[in-house]
Amino acid sequence: MTVAASMMPASVVSLPPGTQLASASTAAATSAATGVGTTLTESDFLTLLTTQLENQDPLNPQNPSDLAAELAQFSTASGVQSLNTQFNANSGMQAASLVGQNVAVSGNTMILGSNHTAPGAFSLSGAAKDVTVTIANSSGSVVAQLDLGPLAAGNQTFAWNGQNGSGTALPAGNYTYTVTPVSATAGTSVTATPYAVVPVTSVVLGGQNGPMLNLGGGLAPVALTAVQEVF
Repeated sequence: MTVAASMMPASVVSLPPGTQLASASTAAATSAATGVGTTLTESDFLTLLTTQLENQDPLNPQNPSDLAAELAQFSTASGVQSLNTQFNANSGMQAASLVGQNVAVSGNTMILGSNHTAPGAFSLSGAAKDVTVTIANSSGSVVAQLDLGPLAAGNQTFAWNGQNGSGTALPAGNYTYTVTPVSATAGTSVTATPYAVVPVTSVVLGGQNGPMLNLGGGLAPVALTAVQEVF
């Protein structure tokens, strides 16, 4: 009777201690400690994983739970990257749709245009029985006052016709304003947070903080997240 040859090698030599290939997570930790190659791409991860599987000691395989954990981390990282890419794309489209519109951002600037109208907005911390808006020119001189009467808590808007107290039209340009509310409840105070209502002239995409909005009136660009309200 012929005996079939064994499919196993004649002898199996175990690897000396310390020669076992480190897992991908261990390699990443080592890289982080040395400061070299601290960022692993998907290609790097697959290369490490393939090499690990090809060089495992048959008598001492890598812990299956470690392998499962590495695969789970890879899946999570890939999913997060995909979500970030989609979020950035959506943010860019949202920012582009604001070009030509007025937005409310932090500040107390009013832009008086050629149409002799300057919009403004603010937020009240509580109900007020009377609200006064004081408008000043670039030199700080008061040029007009508006009595808005009683207003509820929350976001409020108003418009100035560009005239001083005598009814004279003032030149177009940038003005500033302050809001003085009188609380509707005795013994309490109300604070007002002013917003600059300005047009979005263009959008810059690809910035580190996401899309940036270029504003009219010479105001500094702001991030999309800085927009309080759209008009």
